[in-house]
Amino acid sequence: MNAAAERIGAAFDRVRSYDRPLLIIALSLLALGILFSMAASPAATARIRIEEAFYFAGRQTAYAGLGVLVMLAAAALEPRQVRRVATVLAAIFLPLCALAALFGAEIKGAQRWFDFGAFSLQPSEILKPALIVVWAWMLGESMKQPAFPGRWIAIGLLGLAAAALLAQPDVGQTALLALCLVPMLVLSGLALRWMLGAGVLGAVAAWAIYSFYPHARERVDTWLNPEGDAAYQVNRALEAISAGGVFGRGPGEGVVKRSLPDAHADFVFAVAAEEFGLIASLGLIALFGALAFRGLSRASRLNEPFEQLAAAGLVTLLVAQASIHIAVNLSLLPAKGMTLPFISFGGSSMIGSALALGFCLSLLRDRPGAYLYSGRTRE
Repeated sequence: MNAAAERIGAAFDRVRSYDRPLLIIALSLLALGILFSMAASPAATARIRIEEAFYFAGRQTAYAGLGVLVMLAAAALEPRQVRRVATVLAAIFLPLCALAALFGAEIKGAQRWFDFGAFSLQPSEILKPALIVVWAWMLGESMKQPAFPGRWIAIGLLGLAAAALLAQPDVGQTALLALCLVPMLVLSGLALRWMLGAGVLGAVAAWAIYSFYPHARERVDTWLNPEGDAAYQVNRALEAISAGGVFGRGPGEGVVKRSLPDAHADFVFAVAAEEFGLIASLGLIALFGALAFRGLSRASRLNEPFEQLAAAGLVTLLVAQASIHIAVNLSLLPAKGMTLPFISFGGSSMIGSALALGFCLSLLRDRPGAYLYSGRTRE
């Protein structure tokens, strides 16, 4: 009994060391994900002729529970263990991304998923947080040992991931990973001339994708000229956002969502805006803004380069993905099937987001010597 009590006490002590604002933000996003899934589920099930109106809401609730377990399990790791787990996951899921392009189930012209009947797996969602931690490890070592080729290893891993993702094809996830690596390279001290070269290379890559990927070219052209059937989803999303006004139509009262494909996933922000209005939309954006501010401010004070880079990269991943999702819903970017972390329906997306935030909680928790200066680490 005494041993069990000591273990329980140690577990509570560890939980108390987690960054409470980040934990509250995560739980708030999970709760909103269930709420918005309940709003979008009846229309989504009607479109695909599922009799159970709240089928997606029920599944999303189960995914949220699984996400909490994954997040807490990842948060319980020590930084060294985070590095090891991420390396193993990257070694498993990077080849799986390549295999998905060859043998995965084809959905809307893309092969990104493995279909196991009761559930499907999108390997790229798990790869993203794992790869960012591995990048941080390599870049951190290059900061400690200038002769160590950590930056080249990180760039090489991005190249391998990009090759696997573009073969599926998944241009959006490729761009998202590049958006995460670039600031990590800057933080690791990469010279400005190399960053300018990376910018030129990125422009060339964007031109090549536009030229040789008809699907990507069609979406860019549709974004520039939003007319006809190709712009149907984005136009319906804008209509839903406009119809919501300031306070929304009310829970379950949305109309446009009935004609909006993927309302429960790629366009869940538009559904939330229609039913809960501008205030709720701004509140959701504020939560991701708070996640960015809290996570990056804490990461900037960490003492260990690996921990600093990994925490900053993981926060950037979550916030950049949310920004892309919202921008697509507002027609500020070309249409892209990018989920909203913790909010959009999807088990793989939920696990990937929970893993990223769980790693963050582990790296940012209060530990002796973890921060550059002593005193209060929470404002």
